[in-house]
Order: sequence, then C-alpha cells, then structure tokens
Amino acid sequence: MNEQEKFWSGNFGDNYTKRSINQKTVLNNKIFFLKIFKKKKINSVLELGANIGYNILAIKKIFRKLKNITCVEINNFAYKELIKIKGINATNDSLIKFQSKKKYELVFTKGVLIHLNPNSLKNVYKKMGKFSSKYVLIAEYYNPTPTKVNYRGNKNKLFKRDFAQEFLKENEKFKLIDYGFTYRKDKYPQDDLTWFLFRRKTN
Repeated sequence: MNEQEKFWSGNFGDNYTKRSINQKTVLNNKIFFLKIFKKKKINSVLELGANIGYNILAIKKIFRKLKNITCVEINNFAYKELIKIKGINATNDSLIKFQSKKKYELVFTKGVLIHLNPNSLKNVYKKMGKFSSKYVLIAEYYNPTPTKVNYRGNKNKLFKRDFAQEFLKENEKFKLIDYGFTYRKDKYPQDDLTWFLFRRKTN
C-alpha cells in the first residue's frame, strides 16, 4: 500500500471513523443526494470509500428499489460497521486495487479522492468511468489547481484540485450534466463540498 492507504487503513482511519458516528449525518446526506438526483432513477450503486455507510443509508432511503449496492472501504474498523447494513455487498479493500466485472448506474465518491495519492487518481478516474453504465458523482474539495492542505497536523494526506476536469480528461464518453456546492453552515450541513454529476453519453 502507498503512504495514504496505510494512513487510512490504520489508527488514524479508526479514529476518524469513531469521530464520524452521528445519526444526523444520514438525514443531511439524504437532503444532499435529493438535491443532486431530483427525479432521476437509479437501480444500482457503487460507492468507493464508503466508511461506515452513511452515504449508502441515505441513498437507500431515496431509491428504495435498489437491486445492487456495492461498497468498498479500506479501513477494517469502518468495514465491520459497514457490513451491518442489510442488502449491500461490502469489500474491505483499497479502491485503487478494487476490480469489478459488474457495471452500476451510479458510481461515486464523497470526500475520498481528496485523500488519495495524486499519482493514483488517473487510474481511479478510469475505473469510475469503466464501472458506470450511467452516472458518476464526484463530491470533493475543489481547487482550480492542485494544492496540498495540512490535515490535522499531517502532511500529504489531503489534496484539493479540479477533480471534474481531470475525470473528463480520462473519460471522453461522459459529459458533465450538473454541479453545485454545499456549505458547512447550511441547515443540513456538509463539509464545503463541491459536487459534479456526469452522465455517460448515449451516442
């Protein structure tokens, strides 16, 4: 594993998960995803970097007839909580190494790409496009140029950049159909995330 994978699969990742336990997050996430997907229909989902599953729990409340839900989580402590959710397929693995022969109508990350080794991003972008039959959602910290941010006293663990532009560069069969920003002081707060929704071109 690279430096960042070791970091998140270890004690820091365990402690992050413990700090993140808050049932209000599911409601906040439901509002977040409702704004993005509106009247769209989705039957299958792949989340890369699912932690304990608060994103998936929210999505399950919106799309109640999901037939296939797969989650990938590198941290074992978080994974043990994730597998308690009924009706999902969960894998305790690095999303960089994860492989699938299946396609999903939605493939997404939320607050995950910012923590990956920048050298692995091109591979991850290609995977997201490959695994998606319809939509890709990227919800991360945005910056027009790549920059490093000190993360709780740790270097090389948080990176901001234009993930959307980079994704499209590696996936010409997709187009950007919507984007937006969520504010940390909103009634249903997120963490100042900028989100981008892509759809596979039909021609």
